[in-house]
Amino acid sequence: MIDFNQKLGVTRSLKPILHPVIIDSATLIDVTSNYSQADYFDAYALFQYLLARELASLGRDSPRIETYDKTSRFHKGQLAIEKIRVQMKALRLATIFDVIEFGKSRADPIFV
Repeated sequence: MIDFNQKLGVTRSLKPILHPVIIDSATLIDVTSNYSQADYFDAYALFQYLLARELASLGRDSPRIETYDKTSRFHKGQLAIEKIRVQMKALRLATIFDVIEFGKSRADPIFV
């Protein structure tokens, strides 16, 4: 069984975006085994938002920076660059700032 600190948000297809206690590739692959390309993009965007939020509020000394960054990179790594472009085009996102704002829309209200 996998333990989770909390549910962070949901994808557009209403799959939960979870934050596992242990952040390793095997756990993340298990947690996201039913994710589509759009779901991976949504999770990537959410973790980018959380990372930006954490940096803005607590700076680089925050203990969550490393886990948000590692998890964000995992989700982005599940997408080919062309798939990222397809998602950004479909959502009319042009910059990383747009991606971060989209990620905010995927977050549970407690994180907004």
